[in-house]
Amino acid sequence: KVMQRTAVLFLALLGWSFSAGATTLARLDLDDLTGESSAVVYGKIVASRAEWNQTRTLIYTVYTVAPVQYLKGRLGPSFELHEPGGTLDGIQLSVVGAPSFSVGQEAVLFVWTDPRGQHQVTGFEQGVFPVRTDSQTGLKVVDRAVRLGSARTASAVASPSSRILLQFFNQIQSSAAKARQPQATQ
Repeated sequence: KVMQRTAVLFLALLGWSFSAGATTLARLDLDDLTGESSAVVYGKIVASRAEWNQTRTLIYTVYTVAPVQYLKGRLGPSFELHEPGGTLDGIQLSVVGAPSFSVGQEAVLFVWTDPRGQHQVTGFEQGVFPVRTDSQTGLKVVDRAVRLGSARTASAVASPSSRILLQFFNQIQSSAAKARQPQATQ
């Protein structure tokens, strides 16, 4: 029965992938991530569970996030991220590029909200910046960098974002302020 479920899920996903055609995920720099996100939050993953979508064709892992600090928008005292992939009923679904988290993990998350009100990370893994404490300095740092500016304009800054968490916060807040400024009319 598990083999049968796996085969049905595989065939459903195979059909979905052919119908989707070749899809390319656009590179998102800091301004892009900030602009396309309804919220940017430094938070901690406090719980996770797997569940089926309404038609039982896809498995999602639902992560509960406890915000430490909002840098853009507000999603409440806690919120859930619905990310594709996970293990449920003896079936494992892996989605390339979809973020996965462990309970207790801290990260800066760029989050968008779909029309049904469900939250996901913007740009798959691009919108996740794991946070850890540096063993030498004791400072919180992000474990990856992102280019400043926008990948969609020629004004992108070649230097990547800073790795010290508070400096990264400042860069995000500057990016959010740029997004709020009205565009110049030509």
